[in-house]
Amino acid sequence: MVMLVKNLVPFVCFLLIMLTACGSSDGVIEDPPPPENYEISIIGPTNDAALVGESVGLVLDAPESNISGISWQQTSGPTVAFLGANRKVIGFDVPESGSYTFAVSFLDSAGGNRSADYSFTATSESPVLINARLDHEANSKAKMSLYAYDNFPGSITQVTWSQVSGPTAVLDVTDEMALFFTAPEVNLDTLLQFEVTATDDQGNSDSDIVNILLEVEIIDPDSHFTSGRFEDNSLADVYSYRANSPYADELEECIYSNSTETYCDLGKLPFIGSQNPTPTVSQIMDRVLVSHDWMGQRFQTFLEQVDQSNDIKNLLGATTSIVISYDIKPSFFWSGTGAIYIDGRYFWVTPEERDTLNGTPDFRSDFDRDLQVRDPWRIVKDNDYAFSNPSIESRLVRTTEESQYFTLRLLYHELAHANDFFPPRAWSSATSGQYPWTYSEANEPDSTGLSTTHPLVSDEMYALGDVMFQGVTATQTQMDYTPAEVSDFFFPYEATNTYNYSTIREDYAMLAEEYLMGYRHGVVYDQGITGLAPEYIISTAERGRVGHDRIKPRAEYVISRILPSIDLQEASASLATPIVLESGVSWWDALVAPGTANIQQKSNSKRLRPPLLFSKDFHPAEEFSK
Repeated sequence: MVMLVKNLVPFVCFLLIMLTACGSSDGVIEDPPPPENYEISIIGPTNDAALVGESVGLVLDAPESNISGISWQQTSGPTVAFLGANRKVIGFDVPESGSYTFAVSFLDSAGGNRSADYSFTATSESPVLINARLDHEANSKAKMSLYAYDNFPGSITQVTWSQVSGPTAVLDVTDEMALFFTAPEVNLDTLLQFEVTATDDQGNSDSDIVNILLEVEIIDPDSHFTSGRFEDNSLADVYSYRANSPYADELEECIYSNSTETYCDLGKLPFIGSQNPTPTVSQIMDRVLVSHDWMGQRFQTFLEQVDQSNDIKNLLGATTSIVISYDIKPSFFWSGTGAIYIDGRYFWVTPEERDTLNGTPDFRSDFDRDLQVRDPWRIVKDNDYAFSNPSIESRLVRTTEESQYFTLRLLYHELAHANDFFPPRAWSSATSGQYPWTYSEANEPDSTGLSTTHPLVSDEMYALGDVMFQGVTATQTQMDYTPAEVSDFFFPYEATNTYNYSTIREDYAMLAEEYLMGYRHGVVYDQGITGLAPEYIISTAERGRVGHDRIKPRAEYVISRILPSIDLQEASASLATPIVLESGVSWWDALVAPGTANIQQKSNSKRLRPPLLFSKDFHPAEEFSK
């Protein structure tokens, strides 16, 4: 999907100049100056009191929406952990009894310095049985999520969510411990409050209130981001992670904004690889946009500590920028901007960082609802899950080591898309005056050549791919397919995963992802065809399909183009031999491959095996990577 939007604002202003002013003399509409004296305040816990263990929020209540330079500081009391110190709302858990004081300062629209402070007292008079997280700010029309955390001594028997104040939002409470909604549209800063109330089987009851400050967000109908996967929802406010980056202005202007009408050409925002075909961490970090500082910090740590082969750094040469934000779901690459857009969930380490993320469900979650088969997958290392997450209730830290393979596979995949459209040979040939999208229109992606030279030939799987990954309505014939029939459509042929049949672009990216995860990290992929929940009985399942002799040439075609420095003979020889997993058992019971040694499984009950993943959970449809 390539979009070309012309900027009509100057022309419209010219037509209307005789009737009305089109802003100030330089064409910019100016806000009226703020009054010299006006009250600002901080909204905090009810009666300026909180309980130990309670999640609370502090809201900057200022008459102006257009303020800048926000800075929160804790000035006294036991130290608390809060993120987003540059936003109007901070949220945190109260660690212990005592008096707490906070101060916030900012610049008003006239550049005046403003400040306010706030104090509250915390006690341990009663236990906190239900906690809702996280108090924060958001743009109007944004998709949002809140989560409740259970500390009840008994089993919960009832959970109720309600809206306490603010313009009405339509609430989705399908999951009783979570609340999903799209924020209503507002024309000035507006406080929304939501309350969760819960009861257990021992007669205990508790409630908690969450504050959401909605900010005005004007969505330009001509913005490049108004259509497609974002539809009419507003985007998070993002900013250059490095304020002194030489590309900061271009990043904030062109890459992720509800008012983005004009792309940056490759003279203003060139491919990272145009500067250096083997980019440094510093050069990459100059191109990073984030919604929260911690995302940039964790991404830099990942590049420095995990990417020892330099694959990710080198593949990032095909991008103009990297956006990491709490509202991106799912991650994707877009040739319109040449940018990669990453869900912040791949980088969180602390539970406080995870609290800042939006958990709205993936829009593709029920595409296969009419089929009688499922296609689970997982990534495995040494007969165990290659990654694990703490349970959300445990509030445990997740180390970068624990999530490294989870993140690596995502980056290999999305950066394979980037290098499909903008391979290394393009980095020096793309010139000033060209745009990423104009280059991609004039030059066929390499995945087109893959589909010609090494095509996938299962017509039945391509048709099923339209259902499972593109949302096409299933035919009655497809609804009647058995797991055995679908296994016969898939396993004899040259795809590594059912998601290869989403589009030829995804086929290219899946081959790169699985090959590089196997060669560099010894991680293999299981692909199964099973029956339905709850047992997911395996019809056929296989581990490490990219190692088949009939599939390796397809993967080598891809790797030779995106990472030409790799010795393909050595790399292909290192891939694990494919293994057929046991049929007729539950997917969960087939983790240890037949004929291999069993290993000691992780026993920490607060860490979960990954949720059951289906191939549609990989990445978005082709239109978002075109």
